[in-house]
Amino acid sequence: MALGIMSGVAAAKLAGVDMFTGLELTALAAVSAVIPDLDSDGILTRKLTDRPLRLIRLVSGYTGVALILLSYFRHSHNMQFLTAFIGLLFLGVGFILQDNASRKWMVTLIGVLIMGAGVFQQLGEGVFALRHIPYEVLHSTSTWILVLGAFISIVPHFAHRTYSHTIWAVAAWGFVWYGAEKALHVHGLFLAGVAGYLSHLLADTLTVSGVRYLYPFPLHFKVPLIRTKKDSRKEMAVVTLSGVFVFLLCLDIFHIPQSVIKLFL
Repeated sequence: MALGIMSGVAAAKLAGVDMFTGLELTALAAVSAVIPDLDSDGILTRKLTDRPLRLIRLVSGYTGVALILLSYFRHSHNMQFLTAFIGLLFLGVGFILQDNASRKWMVTLIGVLIMGAGVFQQLGEGVFALRHIPYEVLHSTSTWILVLGAFISIVPHFAHRTYSHTIWAVAAWGFVWYGAEKALHVHGLFLAGVAGYLSHLLADTLTVSGVRYLYPFPLHFKVPLIRTKKDSRKEMAVVTLSGVFVFLLCLDIFHIPQSVIKLFL
């Protein structure tokens, strides 16, 4: 995330935006930098899912207990059994939704909700007229929201450091924020999104495991300088050097040709 924040600052500088927009680009780059690790049971996944899952477990638990207690009231023999059985099912939900798989499916649900929001934004109440959805949605300014939701829905089900750590994922993420930039008229969204995402992959390239940018092809790219969670000093050195580079960039020490910048803006 630290590298993502710095890439966002660099993107804001290159885009030449005002301070408020620069903060938006920095926030986007920071989020983009941790998105690739939705394919693992990491901090981001837990932050997104732990509270909703805790709430679901709590509600289902109380509902289950309430139904089991209600089953003791004499309606009829069959209804008592059915009420108790449904109560046990609700209690079972609390035991099921505690592992990594449940967190993955909760992230998928978040992605589906984002897609639903995109469809509703475009069609409003017309969302229920199903025959209009394919054409209207795919030819709308909300397409980027659909792709964003689909991306978030799918990534958790990949094995770690596979498809989400490739140039294909960078292209998909770039497509999302290219569409967002055109739809929202916020200059620099595409550059910030891609820069943040790439900062993660470049950081992983410096580890002994490396990155398979062309997965499923077996070619590995790595500069084995860092062992993850073991070489904290080297990690800090990389972050510090990156910070110095961005600082010098902000001071216009480095001259980047406008023709190169325009490729991303």
